[in-house]
Amino acid sequence: MGKRNWFYRQLFSYMPAFLIVISFIFFVFFQMLGDQSRKEAVKANETLMLQAMSSIDSSLKTIEQMLMTELLNNPDLSTFYKSGTENDYYLNIRIVKFMNNFRNSYPLVDSIYLVRSSDGFVLSNATSSSLEDYPDAPFIKPYIEQAKKDEGWSGVRQFEEFSIKGPKRVVSLALKAPFLKTGQGFLVVNVTANGLSQLIESMYSRDVSYIHIIDKSGADVLPNGKSEQERSIVSSAISPVTGWDYQSGLINGKWVDVASQLYNVWFILGIVMIAAGGLWIVYAARKNYKPIERIVTQVQKLSQTKAAALMQGSGQDEFTFLQSAINQMLEQSNTYQRQFREDLHVKKAYLFQQLVEGQHLPKSEEWEALRDTMQLNDLDMPQVVCVVEIDKFASFCSQFTQEDQYLMKFALKSVIQETAQEHGGIVWTEWISGDGLGVLVQIEETDDLRGRVTDMLDHARRWVQERLKLTVTVGAGAAARFPADIPESYAQAQQALKYKMVLGSNRIIFYDSLAKEDQGAMFDYFQLVHSIAQSFRLGKPDWKDKYGQLIQGIGQHLLSRDHIVSLADYLIYSIGREMGKMTKEYQELWEETGHRPLQQALHASDTFEQVEESFMKTLERCYEQLLQIQVTRNHSDTIRKVRETMEREFANPDLSLDFLSERFDLPSKTLSKLFKEETGQKFVDYLIELRVGRARTLLENTDHAVQEIAEEVGYLNVISFGRMFKKIVGLSPGEYREHITRTERDSAAL
Repeated sequence: MGKRNWFYRQLFSYMPAFLIVISFIFFVFFQMLGDQSRKEAVKANETLMLQAMSSIDSSLKTIEQMLMTELLNNPDLSTFYKSGTENDYYLNIRIVKFMNNFRNSYPLVDSIYLVRSSDGFVLSNATSSSLEDYPDAPFIKPYIEQAKKDEGWSGVRQFEEFSIKGPKRVVSLALKAPFLKTGQGFLVVNVTANGLSQLIESMYSRDVSYIHIIDKSGADVLPNGKSEQERSIVSSAISPVTGWDYQSGLINGKWVDVASQLYNVWFILGIVMIAAGGLWIVYAARKNYKPIERIVTQVQKLSQTKAAALMQGSGQDEFTFLQSAINQMLEQSNTYQRQFREDLHVKKAYLFQQLVEGQHLPKSEEWEALRDTMQLNDLDMPQVVCVVEIDKFASFCSQFTQEDQYLMKFALKSVIQETAQEHGGIVWTEWISGDGLGVLVQIEETDDLRGRVTDMLDHARRWVQERLKLTVTVGAGAAARFPADIPESYAQAQQALKYKMVLGSNRIIFYDSLAKEDQGAMFDYFQLVHSIAQSFRLGKPDWKDKYGQLIQGIGQHLLSRDHIVSLADYLIYSIGREMGKMTKEYQELWEETGHRPLQQALHASDTFEQVEESFMKTLERCYEQLLQIQVTRNHSDTIRKVRETMEREFANPDLSLDFLSERFDLPSKTLSKLFKEETGQKFVDYLIELRVGRARTLLENTDHAVQEIAEEVGYLNVISFGRMFKKIVGLSPGEYREHITRTERDSAAL
């Protein structure tokens, strides 16, 4: 064997690079010891920030959940929004007491106030006024006018209820009143920024670290303790509850920066060493590659003439391997091209979504470049946005498999495109939801909008009905002459589809042909619904006539799906509330045969006729069972008469169980038991409730002496009357009258 000069030359040529890398590893080893300490400090700071964020989020979320619970369960709040008035002083006093108790229970809460949409009345824990005169009107008005949707906790802002106290930095939460989707008012709670600061200040030392909270508008929620130059941001996170940006770091973080810079110096030095080693390797490799390069050149020449002969050999040499590599590269290139075409469809669908929603309005130059690649519409021409919605989509999903659904959707999209080509039109179709196909129709300036859209899409609608055995409804917006008008046309198309429930499915609905909704009739509908619920509970057959009046009224006014759903929800709620006043047997009947079937029917119905038919059948079935229960309960009618007698003769001092048992020929114990079963209240409690309620009215509206009022409501002993009144109300009759007088005087002064 000859000398191995080339081997040793290769070995020693790479030795300097080896020494450089080993030196860098030693430097990195010692630097990592210091860097580990810095990472531990960063981790501890991040844990502190997350604990602070969790504490604030938990407190704010608890306040929000408790307020929602009160809105759902507190009858005073429900009465305030539904039927309260500015002069309902006792109701307002109870609500103020609730707000004060809530503030005492949650010290973070600075103030609470309620806003009623019907009359613009504002009631806070400290005052009351009209919305126009209330200092915080600019904050709540956008919610009342629906210019601003429910956004959860606001950013930090200035709240000044009384000028003598000065403004406070608070964060606020506006909660919409329940039951109706349009809302009856709002409840606003304010939490002070200083309270949030005190909540977390015990978690860290201000001399060592800081926590910085930035709201969505970029304002600082907590007061700054140090200047910005002395801060070093280490960790940050976005709160999932409030959306605030929490930032934390170290005070006097310049020393940390110095350490980081020192680390960067070592790192740069290492990069330089690696670069030097790399350059040396390149130099050595190029120098050592020259002999091999000559061989490779000869191999390339040989591969052009001898490749076939070499491939026929049983052994795999370098040329065979090289050919395999080239084939693999070609196959990979073809795969990339197929992937590019698939990605192009996804990008096109995403661009359509952005265009109709107004998120992306490209410039004309950009759009022309995209048109050549994706075959898009010419936005210099007028466009009409349509939405093709599959009718009875729930049934469609349950009837067909995923593969069949995909094929039928593909067929629907294809037939619209082919129909447009047959009519000489240009359309762009993309699925925007599970049951909705967006269609962008390009029209000429001289085209008849309705005729053009009808010709193209109605042919496709009839084809789908005949061939695919399903129906679709099309909503069409107005013509968009500029790209910026396309989102409005899209919104109009979606709005037109909301009238499918009234106008019917399997048709084309043009937005500009819809009449304006009669918003003023909604209040009359709510009153009629309340009357239906009362008649239904009392077993009066006239509820059917009232239901017919409701259906007839809705048929005369063109209401959208949202309004019809709101009325249906309110009917279900009203009957449920009335049935809740009866015994458990009636409540269970309503829950099983009324409430659940009605909710299911509402969600499963696509048209108003389906809602009407399903509701009528369900209510009739529930009403018949209600009457059967009343027939089987022998004493139901007797207890009703007993209640009527008590409501009429509660002022009679001799009114008692014995008195009523003689009149209705029932033993007193039996009467007491039946009364409790039918009404859910004891006889004595119900009688006290009637008498105290009448006494309150007399104390509020007359100047009669307490002795006279006690006799008028059935108490011969004024002491017994005062003791019972204070037990129920919490104040003696005299104190209650003084409280009412003082409240009226304060309200008049305001």
